[in-house]
Amino acid sequence: MEEGEDQRHDVIVRRLDPADPLLSELGEREPVNPPTPATSLERRIAEDRRVFVVQHPARPEAVLSVVWVALTHGVPARLDDVLRTDLPVLDPLAADTAVFHSIWKVQERRAGRGSGRDLIEGAADALRAELPNLRTFVTLSPVPGLRAWVEASGNRHVPGGAELAVLGARYLTTLDDVGRPIDPVARFHLSNGARLWRVNPDGDPSALGVERSFGLLANYRYLPEDRAANRNLLADGTVPVGEQVTAVLDSPGPDDDRHA
Repeated sequence: MEEGEDQRHDVIVRRLDPADPLLSELGEREPVNPPTPATSLERRIAEDRRVFVVQHPARPEAVLSVVWVALTHGVPARLDDVLRTDLPVLDPLAADTAVFHSIWKVQERRAGRGSGRDLIEGAADALRAELPNLRTFVTLSPVPGLRAWVEASGNRHVPGGAELAVLGARYLTTLDDVGRPIDPVARFHLSNGARLWRVNPDGDPSALGVERSFGLLANYRYLPEDRAANRNLLADGTVPVGEQVTAVLDSPGPDDDRHA
């Protein structure tokens, strides 16, 4: 097995070298946060960035899924804080946080291969081995169903600030009839053992971010010792949340009669 590869189940989780021509193709196909002149592909593959893919061992040219990672000091709340081209490059050894800021499926996996859990756990294990100073593993995730959910409730104005945080937290902790989070991104991360750690009302003010969720983003946190307990909570009908989300859920919402 080559350096940078991790065999998990019957797939390979591999870190891409910055010179790998596959990166240009993946950048062109990026659906979550497409590169723009202000958020170039070159910045996404700098010294303080990592890209991991899941590949089929019999067909290493076939990428099943990909995750883009930013190494940071502290947990960012805004997409600009990980994607802007003019951000200074951080010494990876000074980073304490790994931010998974784009995770997507390149092609449908075959026969159960290449699950999201393979990708997240493989990337996190490789990062811990390379950079022992990393203490926090989080996402900076879109909330693609929020706008439709808010509008379906009859709310026709554009929420922001504290109101948006409350709406986002409520939406992301709402389960469907079979006990799954109604938001697809939340369903992915929570079913893989993450915790809904923070909601960020001003996380993505781009046109795409506003279209998806009025600009709100979410941080999901992955802790190895927390994953099984989080999955058990979800199986029992409770979304595991962090302190910030708990506080937001306990605050008055737009339709509450309570006062702060």
